[in-house]
Amino acid sequence: MARQVRYRSGVDGVTGKLLTGKAHLAQSLAVLWTTRPGQRFMLLDFGDDLRAFLAEDITPDLALDIYDDLVTATHSFEPEYRIANLQLVSLTRIGGLGLRHDGTYYPEGRLGNYAIAEPFGDLAPLAAREALARRFAA
Repeated sequence: MARQVRYRSGVDGVTGKLLTGKAHLAQSLAVLWTTRPGQRFMLLDFGDDLRAFLAEDITPDLALDIYDDLVTATHSFEPEYRIANLQLVSLTRIGGLGLRHDGTYYPEGRLGNYAIAEPFGDLAPLAAREALARRFAA
């Protein structure tokens, strides 16, 4: 007999509605990738310092540094997701940078159970301002 999957749940940071499963994972990744290290009390190493790359021309070396930072932060703080592919994409005409990612979602990864796996992919803005603008436009 198959048992029920224990999805993580939380509250949407904008609407206050309940989030579960992949929607919660998408919000968690957005928070992780737009939070600077040292910004969270008692979690000083949480986040990713993508702002260090602002005003830099995108070169293959810089793209690799961004990829390395994102994968390291994700694998350190999000046990339910393993990145398989990252792609930098333009979101706006004025150069808003986004990230198309896909990988494997493990709904019970936080419990150490990696037997249940689902594909997951999303397009995430790499700036909090753009993330909010996209959410309110929808």
